[in-house]
Amino acid sequence: PQRAMTAAPTTLDHGRAPASEEATLSAIYSLLALTMRYPDSACTNDQLFDTLEALLTSLDRPAELTALSDWRRRSADPLDDLRTAYTRLFINAVPHVTVPPYASVYLDGSGILQGPTTERTRDFYREHGYDLASETEPADHLALELDFLAALTGEGQVEAEEVFLRTLFRPWFTRFKERCMQEVRHPFYTVSIQLIDFFTKEEQ
Repeated sequence: PQRAMTAAPTTLDHGRAPASEEATLSAIYSLLALTMRYPDSACTNDQLFDTLEALLTSLDRPAELTALSDWRRRSADPLDDLRTAYTRLFINAVPHVTVPPYASVYLDGSGILQGPTTERTRDFYREHGYDLASETEPADHLALELDFLAALTGEGQVEAEEVFLRTLFRPWFTRFKERCMQEVRHPFYTVSIQLIDFFTKEEQ
């Protein structure tokens, strides 16, 4: 799939190979970004599910692993299941409350989309050598922020990653997670949100 972030080579240290830990975290951020995009057959497939299950196994999280595995075994059409669940949760949940995956909704007041937080987020991307590869989603969409974290850690920009998490990611994601966990009905998204929370906490 097309990368959601494009790099500006003049502002990145391309001569430094990322450490193994940084490369692993970058791959995890990329994986989690995929779980927060609208499901399509190119990315949302058995390879993604197998990788998630392997990650849960390595983290020793048997409850989440069982929930995900049971869903895969029961589902006749996993892709259709996830499209329905994604739409209900993140796009249109009438009569339930939808859970928009955009930072500005939670930080700018009155559920504003593409507010000041969107611009601050995009400015942060640009300051650290990245920009959006397309304009199909606002800069503060959860999947794009995870792609950015993947790019930062892949380049070894650990300090920038920590600043982004502390100042722009965690302040809204904690609110999003609380709201999401009240509304989510599908184990794939329950597991994904819990993993994002785990890997973006300050102590991680």
